[in-house]
Amino acid sequence: MGILLVPSLVTIFVITYVFYDEAHGPVLPILAAVLVILLALSVFLASNFDPKNAPWEALHRRWKLLVAAQGATSVCWMVMFPYLVTIADSLDITFLGIAGTAIYCSVLMAYRSSPGVGIFHIIGMSVGLALTTLAVAGLDGWPSLTLLASFGIVLIITLLNQERSFRQSVRSEFRRRQSEAMVRVLLDDYEEQSSDSLWMIGPNGNLRDVSERFAALIGIERDQLEGLSFLDLFKSGSGKDILAERIAKREPFRDLLVSLTIDSKLRYWRLSARAREGGNGMAGVARDVTGAREVEERVAFMAHYDSLTGLANRHLFNERLREKEREDASTVFDTALFYVDLDDFKAINDARGHMLGDTLLREVAARLEHEVRADDVVARLGGDEFAILIDTRCGDGLLLERAHRFLSVMRAPFTIDGQRYRLSASVGIARSLDGDCDAEELMRRADLALHAAKKKGRDNLALFDPSFDRAARERREIEMDLGEALNRGQMYLDYQPVADLKTGAITAYEALLRWRHPERGIVAPGDFLPVAEATGLILLFGDWVIHQALSDAARMPGDFRIAINLSPTQVKTPGLVSTVAQAIDRTNIAPERVELEITEHVLMDEGGKSLATLLALRDLGVKIAIDDFGTGFSSRSYLRRFPFDRIKIDRSFVTDVVQDIGSQAIVSSITRLADAFGVTVTAEGIESPDQLDMLRKLGADEAQGFLIARPSAAECLAVSASPAGGGEARLSDYLGAAFLDYRNKRQKILAAARKRTQEALRAP
Repeated sequence: MGILLVPSLVTIFVITYVFYDEAHGPVLPILAAVLVILLALSVFLASNFDPKNAPWEALHRRWKLLVAAQGATSVCWMVMFPYLVTIADSLDITFLGIAGTAIYCSVLMAYRSSPGVGIFHIIGMSVGLALTTLAVAGLDGWPSLTLLASFGIVLIITLLNQERSFRQSVRSEFRRRQSEAMVRVLLDDYEEQSSDSLWMIGPNGNLRDVSERFAALIGIERDQLEGLSFLDLFKSGSGKDILAERIAKREPFRDLLVSLTIDSKLRYWRLSARAREGGNGMAGVARDVTGAREVEERVAFMAHYDSLTGLANRHLFNERLREKEREDASTVFDTALFYVDLDDFKAINDARGHMLGDTLLREVAARLEHEVRADDVVARLGGDEFAILIDTRCGDGLLLERAHRFLSVMRAPFTIDGQRYRLSASVGIARSLDGDCDAEELMRRADLALHAAKKKGRDNLALFDPSFDRAARERREIEMDLGEALNRGQMYLDYQPVADLKTGAITAYEALLRWRHPERGIVAPGDFLPVAEATGLILLFGDWVIHQALSDAARMPGDFRIAINLSPTQVKTPGLVSTVAQAIDRTNIAPERVELEITEHVLMDEGGKSLATLLALRDLGVKIAIDDFGTGFSSRSYLRRFPFDRIKIDRSFVTDVVQDIGSQAIVSSITRLADAFGVTVTAEGIESPDQLDMLRKLGADEAQGFLIARPSAAECLAVSASPAGGGEARLSDYLGAAFLDYRNKRQKILAAARKRTQEALRAP
């Protein structure tokens, strides 16, 4: 306010100087002194005071004193001008007019904050100047009086408008400061309650007004952060580049991911900000998202990589394969694909436990990765199936050599916790050369090749051949026809006898499912049974076989056993026990004549459900035989776990039993083991007298195979077939007369039954 009073002080000094000689009394000095004192008092009252911290009473009291001082100043000016005109000459009157106008107009500056005093000043000065005019010109000075009145009115209106604007600006400023204070309180509260930290930068991009939370978040003292470049906090990368661009353009941004190092550890922040008003930098929030980022990375890893082996999963494998296809689109798609499937791994997994199985899978993955280049892709597609993708233009010979290497590393023993385990695998190979197939076709070909390799047996490989397509089409056709085969009466049973090696008597018949297709003829079981197993039709066929076999056996006299094969899927089905029980009740056959054959794989479930089912079947009185004995991983342990009635030696040990000492040792150990457990031994696949002779010497109890008889229909259970060229004489040499007598009796019984049936049909 002091600067606004300078014109008034100058006016007082000049007036005193000009009129001092004419004023012969104390009036002028007194008025000048009073004005100076009042002006000084006004400056003191307005300036030497802190309204922000003063109590309201003191503030109001000082305001009243200031208004009084300003009013007294106006009175002094109002008195001074009429007095001076009485002692002024003509030249001095002109000076008084100029000085009066200046003091008259000073109201707009000096009294804008106190309009009441300002109006009083205008009216008082108007009266004083009017008296001065009348004293000089009398009524002839009416034009000046008119101008004075008009100008006074305009000044009052202007002062009121100015005062109104001033009040509005004060209110706006008050509201702004109040809002800023409220925002600051809310932001402080937000910062305390949330994980976000506030930050602010100036126009130069340097930090300012650093908050405690931000300093704590970054691990640096506030005073050290003040003035630092905000961008220098972050590591180079796309996030920092975008941040620099947005700050330079003062563009708002949200959830921008940046990285930085804090305490030698990589951290991730998400930044959001917008420009401050007036171009005064930017303000925003920072949130530490390191934990969430690590979770995202883990989720991304899990989405693309196998958590057990660390290999690419099926999703990433498909992406890589299609990437290679797109990359080679401009040239050619030259890629080889190997599908590697572990043989019978589920049996190991179920028998030894998933922990061992998982360890083996990790070892397999490591071996496969060791056999390929860094740019090749090794993936675990699921379970025990792996895929290897290789860019190559090499010939079929090199591909087969590579596949043999994969088989070789699988054959090498795995040592885990001091125990040695052996695995084998099947490998299917397909290739795209000169872009002759796309990614989908390549995978289809590899799958067909793998299927062909597995059909050959364990530890085999196959390179895709166009003939595989024909086989696949046939398989699909078989699958379609198989669904209606039972309803159309195309399924039937053949029976193969089992003979006692001591007496030669037929002791059992094994029911074998057959399919007579109207177009294909007799379909081999190896062609349709895997399809039935894969499609679930095996359950429907299995129930039908149980009922049909028991019905056929019940119609025939004799106490021979009827052997029925059960698939692992059947044994795991809860309804198997009730199906067998219903078939026994319906046919009224003795339960001990029913013999159910299972493979070792049936018992390889950790839950023990299969074992419980077998025990329930034993409770019905039926017999349980274990088929293909010796091919599994824990044959001896199964005999301890379940009281089997019979062991059937797999034909793979019978084929070379005459000349192979190893096969003889295995068969001998099986018969001794069975004898120790009180279990009968049946040898399968006997085709020569030498085999039969050797098996009798090694301790087998029963024999089954083409030498005994080929499978035949139910009407010919006592089959008269004999080995080609040998006739009954050869059977008599090896099985004895009892076998021939039994067959002759059976033939007579069948002939009599047929005769009775014919007579019944001819009867009226």
